[in-house]
Amino acid sequence: MPGDPLPQPLPTPALRPSACPGLWRIVQALDGGISRIKLDAGTLSAAQAHAVADAAERFAGGVIEVTNRSNLQIRGIGADHAGLVACLLDAGLGPRQAAGDDVRNLMLSPAAGLDPAMLFDSRALAGQILESLQTCERFHQLSAKFAVQLDAGEDLAMLTHPHDLWLSALRLDGEVWLAFGLAGCPAEEGALGAVPLADGHALVLAVLQRFLDLASAQQARMRQLLAECGREAFVQGLGVALRRDHAVLGWRRPRRDQARHLGVYPQRQTGRVAVGAAAPLGRLSAAQLRGAAHLASSLGDASLRMTPWQSRLLPNLAATDAEQALAG
Repeated sequence: MPGDPLPQPLPTPALRPSACPGLWRIVQALDGGISRIKLDAGTLSAAQAHAVADAAERFAGGVIEVTNRSNLQIRGIGADHAGLVACLLDAGLGPRQAAGDDVRNLMLSPAAGLDPAMLFDSRALAGQILESLQTCERFHQLSAKFAVQLDAGEDLAMLTHPHDLWLSALRLDGEVWLAFGLAGCPAEEGALGAVPLADGHALVLAVLQRFLDLASAQQARMRQLLAECGREAFVQGLGVALRRDHAVLGWRRPRRDQARHLGVYPQRQTGRVAVGAAAPLGRLSAAQLRGAAHLASSLGDASLRMTPWQSRLLPNLAATDAEQALAG
């Protein structure tokens, strides 16, 4: 009887030119190749962390970095690019289409769903946005650097990274709305309008479609397009009902103490905390990542969250286990 079919090699995707690393696009550096793993909301399971550590040792020099957009990258990759990609895909760390991986640039708070100050749990809306980015072929035309931020009002949120589109939660008339801005930061500029939370996904789709309708081949980022057409003209053509009164246009996102991503961070869930730690320059060895994964499995919910401060959080620990996790 015939045996099981032999595994087929991954097809080599037709990657568009870019200097930006991705899971599929391995960019050469002095110490070897770099592959960037764009995580869903900065989160990976303990099993996925072990897979990244194994891949870094097997196919590269064992160096893993946390990026300033809550992702991971592996450095020093050798010649077996296909083996590395297959290993990471088997762990569920990216889409099977290279074009879908390029545009997975959505940043949330590392405490999404956990933060005591959040106005809503942003993870469901983030899942809708990521699904659209990955599966809509037209959105695959976006630059590999085109980035979206979704902020649900968490205290633990990066507010000073510029994004092509940012959305930030605020409360109006007792309901949660999403303010938005273009080519900037929620802590440094006013909103251009707001929509009810239920219309957040539609707003994102409208902004992305309008950008692609208007942008030339040389205008890869929102700031480049706005330099020509202006914010007001862009917003007027969105085709989405926006609230633009003083309560929205005069609103500013409060700043928070960003050092709170280190140490013990209280969660919204009673008796639960997250514990944060950073390696120098955000660089982890495979052993360090495995150690963090072990702590997450033994004390937490077997997940880790990377932060835009190049640190990592272990969420959903019992408060009584916080000191043990910090020691680990």
